[in-house]
Amino acid sequence: MTGESKLRGLLGLSSRARNLLVGTELCCDGVRSGKAHLVLVSSGASANTKKRIFNCCTYYECEIAEIPVSTEALGKYIGKKRAVSCVAVTDVHFTKGMKKILSNTVFNESKTDKRSSEV
Repeated sequence: MTGESKLRGLLGLSSRARNLLVGTELCCDGVRSGKAHLVLVSSGASANTKKRIFNCCTYYECEIAEIPVSTEALGKYIGKKRAVSCVAVTDVHFTKGMKKILSNTVFNESKTDKRSSEV
């Protein structure tokens, strides 16, 4: 099983468990409130969206990772029929699993390390 398929599975599970915040606004709100433990941004997201999410996560010290998938693929991973630029994971256990997958695969092209002591 590849890292991408494992990540796809965990994203689907966390979506069905209602442990994901979907979209730029909800992700920023989750980061500000402290509910979000990890934010995943699609590499296909616009430059403005990436800047907004990265700045918010940096300021509030939330972990963030840019994953090499399109916005359409990220939407399909979580069961949406539309393109999704970013998702925020609100469960600690799903966050641990995703961080493990991201650290062991080519997805490791990310900027992480802020809230690792809490997880």
